[in-house]
Amino acid sequence: MMKFYFSTATCSTACHIAIEELGLDYTPIEVSWKRNLNVAELNKLNPLGSVPVLVTDQGKTLTQNTAILEYLADQKPSAQLLEKQGTFERNETMSWVAFVASDLQKAFTPFFHAKNITASETNQKEIIDFYTKKLHDLLSYIEDKLTNKEYIMGKNFTIADAYLFTILGWTKWVKINTKDHKNITNYMKRVYDRPAVQKVLNKEGLIDYLQ
Repeated sequence: MMKFYFSTATCSTACHIAIEELGLDYTPIEVSWKRNLNVAELNKLNPLGSVPVLVTDQGKTLTQNTAILEYLADQKPSAQLLEKQGTFERNETMSWVAFVASDLQKAFTPFFHAKNITASETNQKEIIDFYTKKLHDLLSYIEDKLTNKEYIMGKNFTIADAYLFTILGWTKWVKINTKDHKNITNYMKRVYDRPAVQKVLNKEGLIDYLQ
């Protein structure tokens, strides 16, 4: 059985959602640095000390959301969380996964680590102001792309939605209001209401995830 290492309120929630959507058999292993829970075990699997980490049925280790999400989707093609190899739709979905990983998620980093970047409160504010504008630009882009869509690829929920929903939820934590973005607001509620998503949010103590 697969082992899935996750930590609440991190990007690993995306993979957790995908696993539940696919109905795969797995052993969830929570990692908590505050409680020193399974940290040493995680570090043995991933020397970078970050989640998510997936140990496959064959005992092989995968890290990084993009790789794990794609691997998971391929374990159950019938669920259609990712189209088959060689299709444009598959590459388009993976483009959205890459966007979330490289553009959207990274734009949140300064909000959580500004004090580690510089001790100057003035510089911290300048950094936060810059990335606040960056996030608003990204939100406007996503809002436009969700026009007349139920999910980011259209009518079907994909691994890109598991990841996009997870990271968009962080806007609440950094106090960036998304309520004026009607497409995003409706999209977040639509994903939030999915039974598999509810199951994960309850497990991770994130049920109050929407703005």
